[in-house]
Amino acid sequence: MYTVEIYELDYFARGIAKIDGKVVFVPKTLPGDIVKIEIVKDSKNYSCGQVIAYIKKVKRLGICPYSDLCGGCPLIDIPYQDSLALKRKKIIDLFKRNLKMDLDVTEVLSDHNLSYRNKVTLHVKDKEIGYYIEKSNVLVPIDKCVIAKEEINELLLRIKSLVLESDIFEVVIRSHDKLLLAIKGNIDKNLLLEKFSDVAVIYLNDIVIKGNGYVMDNILGNDFRISLHSFFQVNNKMSSKIFEKMINYIALNNYHKVLDLYCGVGIISIVIANYVKEVIGIEVVKEAINDANYNKVINDKDNVSFICDKVENRIDEFKDIDLIIVDPPRSGLDQKSLNSILKIKPKDIIYMSCNPVTLIRDLKSLLNCYTIKQFFIADMFPNTYHVECLCVLNVKQ
Repeated sequence: MYTVEIYELDYFARGIAKIDGKVVFVPKTLPGDIVKIEIVKDSKNYSCGQVIAYIKKVKRLGICPYSDLCGGCPLIDIPYQDSLALKRKKIIDLFKRNLKMDLDVTEVLSDHNLSYRNKVTLHVKDKEIGYYIEKSNVLVPIDKCVIAKEEINELLLRIKSLVLESDIFEVVIRSHDKLLLAIKGNIDKNLLLEKFSDVAVIYLNDIVIKGNGYVMDNILGNDFRISLHSFFQVNNKMSSKIFEKMINYIALNNYHKVLDLYCGVGIISIVIANYVKEVIGIEVVKEAINDANYNKVINDKDNVSFICDKVENRIDEFKDIDLIIVDPPRSGLDQKSLNSILKIKPKDIIYMSCNPVTLIRDLKSLLNCYTIKQFFIADMFPNTYHVECLCVLNVKQ
């Protein structure tokens, strides 16, 4: 047991203290807190501590009653502008440390930090519904999630009564033009339809029992069909701001053939289609590609086509590409795709990343042939430690 004072936050919004000069990371603390901790992990260069008691607890904003338990929004108790400054510093420090580069951040894009999520995944345990604490199956029961859209929270309250009388273990809610509800468990189909007669689309154990299986949304004047398992950014306003920056750059260039890798339901391909001659999107999820092809038709984008496959299986087929856009998963680019991109060597690369660590790893290879033209930080996930980056790369002459 140790008593320590927290003096700053790390990249994952954990408090940082020191014991005999050694760094200790303590989750669920803020600078100024004095806490009694237990060391739960000890390595050569650092330790991890767990709070046993707060000796002194600095004032929290108190926006969310579950923030000390859930852990999903570790920055929710500090002023929003402070969290933006922390994220900006995080990116600049990572670039300086790993790439020896003084990064010029063009802009930090932000919007409102509450009621922004259009999708939540909830778990049920012992007749309670809520979120699992990160990396555990410990449930934090909730009545409301302050970062979710209001209509999601209204539906959540109604689901709570259903949980008491049914055997449910997972609930997914998507809120777009209409509500989509997906429930897994042992529950009577007719009861579900009766209680949620106003919900447009209902899935039971991955089978559509009401509606056509999808909802719609609009990004920058383009309509998009979204099925249950299709990837769609959880923050519409921030997505639009990022895509606007992308379009502003693309519109200044005369791109002929564009590859959109990990294209999901085709959002990027479709929003940039009016500014280029041809776009080809690649995505491995069949349901997402079905949505993408539908979205192409309803938005009348004849210069867009989609391929359903892994990026690494198809990327070698392409030549004479002058722009490649990548929006990979948190794991970043696989080595084969990265090598293929360098072989194709388009004039420009636009790399959209939800994980700055893997972005920097990939940039270590890309910066042998490219320079950073523009770099934006976007707060796609307010109150969390996650940060979205938009990096525009231009080939070296």
